[in-house]
Amino acid sequence: MATLQRETDVAATREAVVAGLSAYNAAVVGARNSAPLALSLRDDDGVIVGGLIGELKWEWLHVDLLWIDAGHRGKGHGEALVAMAESAAREHGARGVYLSTMSLQAPDFYPKLGYRQYGVMEDYPVAGHRIHHFAKAL
Repeated sequence: MATLQRETDVAATREAVVAGLSAYNAAVVGARNSAPLALSLRDDDGVIVGGLIGELKWEWLHVDLLWIDAGHRGKGHGEALVAMAESAAREHGARGVYLSTMSLQAPDFYPKLGYRQYGVMEDYPVAGHRIHHFAKAL
């Protein structure tokens, strides 16, 4: 017998779900082979003015976040960060990269770098906007 309930201890529940799902996935496709990826763009004073956060896992790089400060946009820094991330992914043995970006962010940026859109969800994060999903083979 099992019961459903809403949990107040989110951390413990998340830990149990991640452990169970990770064990299942490893049994089917092998170890996650996970490594975090953090790249930064710094100004002359060493302040972070941009960066890329991702995770190398299995044979893929998932780009979670990419941001460039407004004063540093349009100078090729975004392309350079993505290229550096792709290089790290190749070194890790990745076969591709996947990511998501919202319509209010940079959906026109990624196709210029060879990314293919494979899905769009309407009205995210709010009505009138979209989230775009992209992938690129390495």
